Amino acid sequence: MGERFPETSWTLLARAREQGDQGARAREDFAHRYYRPVQQFLLLLVQDGEQAQELAQEFFIRLSGPGGLLERARPERGAFRNYLRESLRNLVRDYYRHNRAQAPQTHPDQASGGGWDAVELPGLPAAEAAFHHEWVKLTLAEALTRVRALCLKRNQQVHLDLFEARYLSEAELAPSWEELGAGYSMDQRTARERADTVVRHFRLVLRRMLRNEIIAPDGSGRWRPQLTEAAIDEEIRALLSPL
Repeated sequence: MGERFPETSWTLLARAREQGDQGARAREDFAHRYYRPVQQFLLLLVQDGEQAQELAQEFFIRLSGPGGLLERARPERGAFRNYLRESLRNLVRDYYRHNRAQAPQTHPDQASGGGWDAVELPGLPAAEAAFHHEWVKLTLAEALTRVRALCLKRNQQVHLDLFEARYLSEAELAPSWEELGAGYSMDQRTARERADTVVRHFRLVLRRMLRNEIIAPDGSGRWRPQLTEAAIDEEIRALLSPL
């Protein structure tokens, strides 16, 4: 897997901290990648689409502004998405502290206790699940885009077609290897082996992406945690566990 991969998470964040056009483009890329998870998280907590959009915009302004969240993020605090979720919790708590008239309407059980200075949001588990679901969709879609590009580069279009027909089929029952092979004048064993080549590509691409979720970019060794394949396995389990 010698191809260059697009930067994600901590490596993208390192570029987003830079000044000038390159940093600005990285911040735009960052917002584009994470907007849906952020917006879904906020929507479930404030229960108003327009307000969720406004808060999402405020969040990304906070994220990239001088002294903002991007500058304070550190890998030793855990996976990047966990840092984002904690920042979102703080944003919503700040919102309700400054909008106490609305808070009792949205979360009456919390307001009845008069505890808005230490806001505990009843909808938080559902909001975090929505954030995770959107993040998983984004991550897997990006991994698939990279795998498709890799297969095209390696002249493995048939391998990709077999992989998609078998594993991405929306049919209730996926076609058999015998059926798939017949369409390409090959036996079922050969069809499966070619599709499995793409499966291996996908696993390697996904592991590379998740590695960038939990490791600091090159040149910042003082932030770099001890990383093992077991840590990436745990990241994959975290990604798939709620599905």
